[in-house]
Amino acid sequence: MTQRLFIGTDEAGYGPNLGPLVVAATAWTAAGVADCSELWQVLERVITDRRCSDDRRLWIADSKAVYNSGDSLEALEVPVQALLRTTGVAAADIHGLMTALSDSRFRQTGRPEPWHQPPGPVLPTDSSEEHITEWVDLLGPALGHAGVRLCRIAVRIIFPQEFNQLVEATGSKGAVLSDATLQLVRQLTDQHAGGPVQVICDKHGGRNRYDELIAAHFDDQFVFRIEESRERSRYRLGLMEFCFRTRAEELLPVALASMTAKYLREVLMMQFNCWWQQQLPRLKPTQGYPVDAKRFLADIQHLLAPLGISESLLWRSR
Repeated sequence: MTQRLFIGTDEAGYGPNLGPLVVAATAWTAAGVADCSELWQVLERVITDRRCSDDRRLWIADSKAVYNSGDSLEALEVPVQALLRTTGVAAADIHGLMTALSDSRFRQTGRPEPWHQPPGPVLPTDSSEEHITEWVDLLGPALGHAGVRLCRIAVRIIFPQEFNQLVEATGSKGAVLSDATLQLVRQLTDQHAGGPVQVICDKHGGRNRYDELIAAHFDDQFVFRIEESRERSRYRLGLMEFCFRTRAEELLPVALASMTAKYLREVLMMQFNCWWQQQLPRLKPTQGYPVDAKRFLADIQHLLAPLGISESLLWRSR
């Protein structure tokens, strides 16, 4: 029976001026599953993409549906932490989790921001170890029974200073997002591919053409163009099929990537706000989106020089 690798990617923090851009990718294997849209069905005993008040299954969906700013992080935290633990990843704090999910570049690069020094917030933040463990005990057997395995969740976290450097080098923040996404895809295929691979990515802005981007991250191999439209762009490279589509979060690998990216960014913004409120106790916290980010920057502007902090360390240029 053919075993396929399914990879889904998404991001959180593409629009803000403050805080990191977090790109996440999830890699799953399944035997006898021809398309990743079938994963919902084979895992329906334990996972759902539709929330109902009396449904006791684990809810995994687009992070925008699962979480509203200011809410408890529990709805994001429990699925992300429980599924991570089925891959063997458990961390006591946010720095440990970022290190476990990132590649060697993150581990080798010191964090220059004083607000993101380790260890950071203790995890879990809004749930409990007992609740997460209960789900791990349910998910493990359910995944095994269905012949499905979550191999790895990988992330690329780009803090403002690096973000600005990459935008200057590439000329656009769209290129930064696309490069980070395909770097994760290449990393996961190198680690886990042994047969057919299906890659699903949320469309990057209004872009419809991705063949040159794919080739650039896969040794300039020939990429066969299947379809390009506003809804969907599809390509084939050997045993790999790529699909960049709208509403990609309707598919499980992308939905979990969306929730992971959002969870990490929210905890990092919690750490960011906490540090700045220690410097200015009455400071109103921010999520970093453009209008409120300008308010926040104005509120802390008088502290930057005394603290020896350059604006480029926290303010994203695009």
